[in-house]
Amino acid sequence: MGWLANYRWLSSLDNQNLPPVNHAKQAATKAELKVAKQLRKMKHVLEVHHAVRLTKIEGGRSRREVDLIAVMADRILLIEVKNFKGSITMNEQGVLHQNGASRNWTFAKLDDASKRLKDTMGLTGIQLGATEVHSVLLFKGSGQVDESVTTGKRLLDAHVAKSMNELKGILERPLGDEATMSKDLLKAVRTFFGHCGTWDAVMANNGVEVDGDVRSMPLTDQWRTQYQEIRFKNLRSWWSTLFFGPKFVGETKGWDGQKGTIDVSPEETIAFVGPGSKGDSFRLDHLRSLFFGYHSMPDWQKMVLMKTKQPAQSKQVSDASNPATAARNQPPYRIGVVVKSATVSGIHEQLGIFFTLDAKNSGLYRKEKMEEIEWSMRETFYRVGEAMHVEVVKVKRKGKSGWNIEVKSVD
Repeated sequence: MGWLANYRWLSSLDNQNLPPVNHAKQAATKAELKVAKQLRKMKHVLEVHHAVRLTKIEGGRSRREVDLIAVMADRILLIEVKNFKGSITMNEQGVLHQNGASRNWTFAKLDDASKRLKDTMGLTGIQLGATEVHSVLLFKGSGQVDESVTTGKRLLDAHVAKSMNELKGILERPLGDEATMSKDLLKAVRTFFGHCGTWDAVMANNGVEVDGDVRSMPLTDQWRTQYQEIRFKNLRSWWSTLFFGPKFVGETKGWDGQKGTIDVSPEETIAFVGPGSKGDSFRLDHLRSLFFGYHSMPDWQKMVLMKTKQPAQSKQVSDASNPATAARNQPPYRIGVVVKSATVSGIHEQLGIFFTLDAKNSGLYRKEKMEEIEWSMRETFYRVGEAMHVEVVKVKRKGKSGWNIEVKSVD
């Protein structure tokens, strides 16, 4: 660039595309980090993860964020932190309100996170068994929490805590020795959370940090695989930049902690999508730093964190001379097999209860096969995200490659 172009670039730094300060978001993040710090000091809490994002076992980029996940020897807690002021209530549909305005939050979000957690762990071979997954809605701040704020029909594994002392009391309730994780299970659980990742983040030159997803581009995809964080700066002074142009670099920190420096173009842009937005783009010279929340999207179906016994298969019914046809005609489960820790995926008012059995198969516990009291209390007994053992009672071909599988509860 000539000196005139250099001057224009220097002048452009005063007119940047910078995100506005979100004071509510800053306060919420500060409250979450404070809770995480307090949890880590509790002797019965083994580790705490902040802003964990859980994928669906079907794949894709859909991820459910959980504010905090605390791992204990006998349970895993999914914690939603609300830093509210004023009057806090909950309507009959379980929607949280602050000062009469809906905050668009229900326990169903933690139910979905619990389901994703159990489903995905199951894919990797992790069977929690008696180890429980609990959901906690924790209130911080000066808000007055009304008696209407409850866990609804969630009886034992969901909690509302109006203070850190109440949360501590919840954590100290014993679950029994049978719920304690073995060393191998605890190691696998810790490894699992190490693969989940968190948000990507950019920090603009005005100090505002925005969480979200960096859109896939050749440059940023390459950076993601190599670096966890990049800090941008111009190494030249104002006068040196005027005559010689900017010397723009990125100071990198790799996933293994190794540090380095790369040359970057200040006019290069990255596409970024924050929560609830349609997306934005930022020039690198408008940013202080770029943080990648995950190295790569985990392929849970190919990841083995614990070795488990595979369910017995039914006899082959197709032509053995054609292996491909034989594989397609092989039922995924035989009648009588017990699928451990299947998760409730939904309640159909006409059909019954649907369970996720694995990444490709679901099972239906038919309404007409259930006891009257069992169906009438279905939302209590069969909550979305609940892990249960089910027995396969019927397997029937559906189309060319699918299967209709019927199950019944064995709990």
